[in-house]
Amino acid sequence: MMEFITGTVAFGLLMLFEYQKCRNVRQNRKSRNPWFLLGTVLLLIAFCMEALENEVAQGIRFAAGVIILAVGLVFYGAVLGIAVGKQGYTKDLTGTTVSQTGLYRCMRHPGVWSFLLCAVGYGMIFPEGMGLALCFTFLNLIYTWFQDRFFFPVYLEGYDEYKKEVPYL
Repeated sequence: MMEFITGTVAFGLLMLFEYQKCRNVRQNRKSRNPWFLLGTVLLLIAFCMEALENEVAQGIRFAAGVIILAVGLVFYGAVLGIAVGKQGYTKDLTGTTVSQTGLYRCMRHPGVWSFLLCAVGYGMIFPEGMGLALCFTFLNLIYTWFQDRFFFPVYLEGYDEYKKEVPYL
């Protein structure tokens, strides 16, 4: 139960990050916004807490879980543009103009799919943790819906037009 609470608080911090970013844009100021980093760390802690309480799968299930988790992480790297040295969902280093290249030309929020792959891989490695991983995937879906609907239109130039051209997920 503590893992679920920790993960839920983590997603709350991610939402706080988005809110703070919008607030900074509206007030035309720059201030520290540590909430994304803190939320991500807290989410990793929640997954680790769950992993420490559960048995590790054996054999094929374990190997498949590791492969699926690795594919999810590689896909996430591609989503963020790490592999090609780009900025991810923005096309410039200022982070104010939405990118329409790569995966972002085909769908908005492709990171949801990589999170799902990572969650399924994690759940295969730690079978008793599958429910928590899928619950966090659902929270991630809600988070991206809020980004898409309320946050990105505030701080990404051209996002409303981008939404009309590119489907969600």
